[in-house]
Amino acid sequence: MAKTFSWLRNLSDFLVGSLRTARHFDREDYFRQLADQGFTHVTVNGLGVAQPFESGPPGDVYSWFYDYSPDLDQFVESSLIKGMYPAEYLQANREYLKANASLARKYHLVPGLHICSPRSMPDEFWSKYPFLRGARVDHPRESFRPRYTPAMAHPSVQAHYRELVRNILNEVPELGFVHVWTNDSGAGFEFVSSLYAGRNGGPYLIREWKSEDEIARKAAENVLSYFRLLRDEARQVNPDVRVICDLGSFSVERRHIVARLGNGLDVGSFGSFETVETEDERNQLQHVGSIVHEKLDLAGSNIIGFPFPILVYERLKEAANSGRQWLLVNATPRSLAPYDINGEVLKAYQQEPISDIQNVLHEAADRWVGQYAGTLVDLWNLADRAVRLFPPGVPYCTFAFPWFRLWVRPFVPNIDLIPEKRRAYYERFLVATFNNPARVDLNNDMLWNFLTVKEAGEKRESIDREVLPPLDQAVGIARSLLTAVPPSRPERAVFQDLSDRLTAGRCFYVTLRNLTAWIEAVHGYREAKSEVDKQTYLSKSRAMAAHELDNTRSLLQLWEQSDVDWISISTGGESAHIYGENFGELLKNKIELMERHMNDEPYIDPNFMWRMPAGES
Repeated sequence: MAKTFSWLRNLSDFLVGSLRTARHFDREDYFRQLADQGFTHVTVNGLGVAQPFESGPPGDVYSWFYDYSPDLDQFVESSLIKGMYPAEYLQANREYLKANASLARKYHLVPGLHICSPRSMPDEFWSKYPFLRGARVDHPRESFRPRYTPAMAHPSVQAHYRELVRNILNEVPELGFVHVWTNDSGAGFEFVSSLYAGRNGGPYLIREWKSEDEIARKAAENVLSYFRLLRDEARQVNPDVRVICDLGSFSVERRHIVARLGNGLDVGSFGSFETVETEDERNQLQHVGSIVHEKLDLAGSNIIGFPFPILVYERLKEAANSGRQWLLVNATPRSLAPYDINGEVLKAYQQEPISDIQNVLHEAADRWVGQYAGTLVDLWNLADRAVRLFPPGVPYCTFAFPWFRLWVRPFVPNIDLIPEKRRAYYERFLVATFNNPARVDLNNDMLWNFLTVKEAGEKRESIDREVLPPLDQAVGIARSLLTAVPPSRPERAVFQDLSDRLTAGRCFYVTLRNLTAWIEAVHGYREAKSEVDKQTYLSKSRAMAAHELDNTRSLLQLWEQSDVDWISISTGGESAHIYGENFGELLKNKIELMERHMNDEPYIDPNFMWRMPAGES
């Protein structure tokens, strides 16, 4: 059967990241679901162990970014690195990869890899081969130990990667694509402009004192050599392998890369980067025959299964109408969200372009709740309105929401007044080193400041005006239905599921609302020039804290009473990317600290970044 989109690939961490450990996640059912929804391709290279091999010194948080999109050397060896990773570690990862690829075959999906590559090497490697050191790739804001990738220009390093490709294709010959994401998460190329530590690299690529353009050209050639290496070696086993090159990291170098792609070297997007910057670039890619794989974000919020079906439909329609055929889209597991209307819309649109979205909604609603179908559609529409009207530019509202522990850290006006030992329950997995002002300032991440006081106030007002009213209405209707529908009726399970997800969604958006309110109040107080203004922002600070305290109590009540998987909870324990079974205890800690410190005077230490570790001067 012909599909609307010829290449539809999953975009999520359920197979390649930390969400693979989510409780109640049914891996095989996920593959079955992807096939049923019309997906054609699937990424399969998650780790087969709970934690990555990478580590760091105390206080270093960079190792946490190695938990997803692992590189080739986390599954197989080459002669150059033989014995550097424990055999049982590689075997566990390899078996997980092979099992996922087997499931993909079973459900007629093409398996492939999403890798952060070329990725850094362990210290043992540099002790043995210091002369092969390439670029420093870690982010100095989040690491205490530099990480380096091998010098790609060296023939021995090229042979190493060729051997890795051969070995992984020998294990899983059906792999159909390799998507390379780089210059992040411990990966990067020498001398490109976007390296977090600045342009740098080993001695083999270009000498010092060259012009900016000469450096960019040499860096681009090095990048292209790796992409070609992956393609050419993989095609020795599978002639149809495509290498998808994420160019978002190469803002300066990409003009030297684009015209030399094609013949199986495509362009893709993954993070927050634009895939194609200009029409001229798109024309160049079309001329060389390089396919553009574009990310279509169908996530909406951090709540599993939160409905916004009309927005999903509009994004799919816009993609189809503009001729985009090669898509990466989110797919919420049915094992966690059995009544996911967003997935129903995606499935319907992949079968054939939808002319009337309301028909799809009413058909699904009638199938799930019969006589209550009209009310269910109304609830979906209200939730959809909240998602689409959420203002852009609110910090941490996507993948960084768990990183900065916003649901469990206290929103108090002077975080520094809470002793560090009392903050340890959430700072342990906060993606911020001990001297990062993000620990005491919700508007700052080391040298980043996100919003002005005015901007924060405008976003708070927008959420109050546009986002929370439809959510409040939806939550109220859903709860009323639970009293009207008899417990014995099967429709009740649908409305209980939706009621809990709507409640969780409201808590999520209220926390983001209070994040902007915190920025407005605390920074407004610090910048106030008059006593009247100070008192105004002091009142706003106390109102914000009271609002978030009530919100956290509602979230705790939902956690204690709900059986719905509205949040991913790891079976392997808490990490920077996912909460654990102790989520309720963390919320109780937040409530206790907020009750104690909610009326403190707003303050942020302007010299926090210069602090030394506890016990040192």
